[in-house]
Amino acid sequence: MNKQTIHVSRPEDILGYIPHALEFQPRQSLVLLSLNGKRLGATLRLDLPTDSGEEELARFADAASAYLRKDSRADSSLLVLYTDALERSVQFPPYETLLDLLLTSLDGAGLPVRDGWVVGPEHFRCLHCKGPGCCPAGGHPVERIAESTINAEMIFRGSSVAPSVSQAVALRRSGAVVAESATAMCNESSEILRMLEGSWHAPEVFRRTLLCWDAAIRSGPGPERIPFLLASLTSFHVRDAVIVLICRGLDAAYGGAVSSGVLTGTEPPGMDVPLTGPFPCATWKPGKTLDAYRRIFDAVLLGNSSQAPQWTRVDRAADLLVRLYCGSEGPSKAAAGTLLAWIEWARGRGSMAHEALEMVLQEFPDYSLARLLNDFVETGILPVWAMDRDSSWSGSGERAA
Repeated sequence: MNKQTIHVSRPEDILGYIPHALEFQPRQSLVLLSLNGKRLGATLRLDLPTDSGEEELARFADAASAYLRKDSRADSSLLVLYTDALERSVQFPPYETLLDLLLTSLDGAGLPVRDGWVVGPEHFRCLHCKGPGCCPAGGHPVERIAESTINAEMIFRGSSVAPSVSQAVALRRSGAVVAESATAMCNESSEILRMLEGSWHAPEVFRRTLLCWDAAIRSGPGPERIPFLLASLTSFHVRDAVIVLICRGLDAAYGGAVSSGVLTGTEPPGMDVPLTGPFPCATWKPGKTLDAYRRIFDAVLLGNSSQAPQWTRVDRAADLLVRLYCGSEGPSKAAAGTLLAWIEWARGRGSMAHEALEMVLQEFPDYSLARLLNDFVETGILPVWAMDRDSSWSGSGERAA
């Protein structure tokens, strides 16, 4: 989903906008955009189905319509089919059965397709083209999309488009600046793990660990804190609480952990946590019932809340986690990579989340949270907050998402 308003006058403008919204050039994809009057709402991308049976295609069409219908203010839609088949198809449009089913399903959902296009590697054509007065026989050259006003405007704003989703995820990783020696950080992190073994879920250690994460998200960590952050990610309880900390803050994260009954560890005697010196830590005074904290904790983890995450904190946390991911190894790297994938999912970017999880699972095939989250992402379910333009992520800086 996205909230950015764009002004278009030609099909090339919409087709120029879509790759910037996704951050990668779609291939073999269906892209649907919801409209409320003339206002653009949600942007949904799905891989084209590989099964050509009509029953399977009908299920695909109905599922796509149902997802777009979650934009409750939408009253119509735009449809774009990206396929290499356009260049070699003997009939137009390619995927004719699928398109007929999509048009029928979207119309039945109250989202009639106002316009549509089929885009190939070299040409694009209007979906409802009636002859040479609309599109040339082979279609318009895709260079017209690259020359569109919207494409130029997005590039001017600093947006870029990767050739594929995998390259988009890789580019996000390559932008990280890791000034510290990865080997030195990992060695220090291992020493912290040895010293705090069995203590991560002690109430005082846990709360001071979350304070360290909160400070790192708000203002960035000093290099002396990074090994501690990496070590803390090996604790499943800390890792899960960090997600809630990012989205809802310290009280919700700590209260949720308390409510779950996991804070039963032994406090390490005479040891500062973090080792470079603790933060001021007042006694925790719960402002909600434990049951309320637990509901908030679970709702954030599962995306089952209409309340928007604190998106500025989410974007800062993503930058921090990229830095940690690129400078770590072993379980800490697996955790950082999985949290980055969760953030992409929270932003409503299922394709980016899936690719990020594939990267984690290639290196750590047995990391259970990555496997569980990947199964969840593959169902196509998105967080409740991602279904409303008022609560969904609007993009980092000027970039739409």
